[in-house]
Amino acid sequence: MIIGLTQRVLFHKERAYDSLEHGWYSCLQGHKLVAIPNRIDADIDADLLIITGGNNHPVRDMLGERLIKQFILASKPIIGVCHGAFLLTKIFGGKVSEIDGHMDSEHLVNSIQLVNSYHTLQIEEHPTQSTVLATDEQGCCESWIYKNIGAVVWHPERMNEPYWPKQIEDLFCE
Repeated sequence: MIIGLTQRVLFHKERAYDSLEHGWYSCLQGHKLVAIPNRIDADIDADLLIITGGNNHPVRDMLGERLIKQFILASKPIIGVCHGAFLLTKIFGGKVSEIDGHMDSEHLVNSIQLVNSYHTLQIEEHPTQSTVLATDEQGCCESWIYKNIGAVVWHPERMNEPYWPKQIEDLFCE
């Protein structure tokens, strides 16, 4: 499967650089990975789109929204991770808000699976048409799916044993 991955924007010495977490290479081993440059005109021919974690940036968000529309029109699967999960939640009518205690921490989802947390946001309300796949100990949505579009707020690529809810893992086989 060819998987397109969006990239975060990093700044160094007043220059912008696209950046992809190295963990994706082992997390998605066996698939062909294509890093998508943060350019409004960037195009990608892939079987699945992953909107990765990282920062908000106007160009990155515009590109993400355009690619989401493109993949929906082509009926191709989309997975949002952290930043991507929050972006998809907002696009599909859910609500995102600030949360304390989730930056650089670990917590359980579904009372059994330990996941990492590198964010200051939470999914306060998942999109109404979606199905919640995982919640944290306070009952906040940590993962949802709608048709072939899924979201997780933790970082599977940063885990020794990447964890995806089964319904999202199945998107890698479409």
